[in-house]
Amino acid sequence: MANCEKILIAGFSGSGKTGLLHNLEKTSPSSEWNFSDLDQLVMKAHKVTDLASLIEIHGWEKFRIWERQELEGWLKEEGKGVLSLGGGTLSQMVLNLYRPSRKIKFCHLYSTFEDCWERLHFQNTEVRPLVRLGKSELLRIYQEREAVFSQINWKLVNSRATDLGDLSREFWREVLTS
Repeated sequence: MANCEKILIAGFSGSGKTGLLHNLEKTSPSSEWNFSDLDQLVMKAHKVTDLASLIEIHGWEKFRIWERQELEGWLKEEGKGVLSLGGGTLSQMVLNLYRPSRKIKFCHLYSTFEDCWERLHFQNTEVRPLVRLGKSELLRIYQEREAVFSQINWKLVNSRATDLGDLSREFWREVLTS
């Protein structure tokens, strides 16, 4: 994996992708790596500060199109990078399209549904768009997405007891030694 140029962190909403991304940036062994969050890229492109409002106004279908456009643009950028995907970015189509590339690697940040729900519902000051759907609908979506996430060979587990520093060290160890 030392030769890969782009790493995409996938995981369900509330799995800790953004937190891990920030920790990876702080602990990066080299300045050649760039770090981005796909949700932030979409918000910047549409000049908004609130993802929930953007989705509410334009709908999920339009948001997914914009998300895919930003992903494609980011993958074309020069240099090495780590991108935290939105919780629903990774579809079977996206996985099939980009997984064959030896320059693009996927990392599945796994958390149980209960841990994701806890982070989304109780530890967040902002109401995430998916939380508005309710716990049972969110569980259905989680199970659906896990079927795609489970196809990723590289998996990091983020439980309630996990230290992001430990996850970051595990991430960089994998990147630098594989």
